[in-house]
Amino acid sequence: MNHPPIFYAAILFVSALAGGGIFLLTHKQSSKGLKLLLAFSAAYLLGLTLLHLFPELFASEIEHAGWYVLAGFMLQVILDFFSHGVEHGHAHTHDHHHHGTRFLFMVMISLWIHAFIEGMPFGGVMGAHDHGHLHEHAGHSHSHDHRDSLLIGISLHKVTETLVFTALLFSAGISRMKILFWVVLFALIAPAGAFVHYFIGENGIANIATLTPKVTGVLIGIILHVSTIILFESEEGHKFNWIKFVAILLGIAGAALVSL
Repeated sequence: MNHPPIFYAAILFVSALAGGGIFLLTHKQSSKGLKLLLAFSAAYLLGLTLLHLFPELFASEIEHAGWYVLAGFMLQVILDFFSHGVEHGHAHTHDHHHHGTRFLFMVMISLWIHAFIEGMPFGGVMGAHDHGHLHEHAGHSHSHDHRDSLLIGISLHKVTETLVFTALLFSAGISRMKILFWVVLFALIAPAGAFVHYFIGENGIANIATLTPKVTGVLIGIILHVSTIILFESEEGHKFNWIKFVAILLGIAGAALVSL
C-alpha cells in the first residue's frame, strides 16, 4: 500500500521513542527478550533484502547498482568505528571513562547519519515487484511496494537502536531531561530523511525514480553489515542457541511471507 511520507515518518518516530522509553522505564539494556528481538529483526531485514530489495534494485534502470550497495556497506564500517556498535545493540555502556563529550558527539553524529539514510527510502517511490500467478483459465498478476514491509524491519531496529543509545546516555551521567531531549532529537532524524527525500522529488531537484533505488542500494549495504554482525556473532562459549535460531528462522519466514 502506498502511504504518504507522514505515515512512515510517524511510525519511525514512535518506534525510536519506544526504545528510549523502554530503557527509561526498566533501566535494562540487555536481556534475553532484547537479544531475540535483535535476532528476529536482523533476520527479517536480511531476508527482505535478499528476497525482495536486491531483485528490485538490480531490476531498476540505474547503472552500477552494486556500487551503491558496496558504498553503504563501507559507510557502515566507518560509522561503526565511531558509534561503537549502538546500531547492532552492543555499545559498551559500562566503560564510563570513555563517555566524554567528544565520544558522545561522535556516537551521535554516526547514529544520525545511519538513521537519516534509514528514513530516506520512505520519502520516495519504492520499486514494485510483479508476481504472476497462473490459474486454470486466466493469468493474474499483482505488484508489491515493499516500503510497508521494510518499515516493519526498520521500526524494530529503531526500538533496539534507541534503547542502547539511551542506555549510553544514562551511563554517561546525563540528566533525565537532557536524555529525553537527545532521544527525541534522534527519533526525528529518520523522519527527516524521509521528508528530505520527498522534498527533493517534489521540487524536481533530482529524478525520484532513479534517486530512490540509489538510496535504497546504500541502505541495503548498511542492512547487510548490521544484520550479519547481529546474526553471526558467537554466543558465549560458542554454544548453539536454539531459541535464537528459531527467532532467525521466524524472521526469514516473515520476510518470505510479505510477497504472498
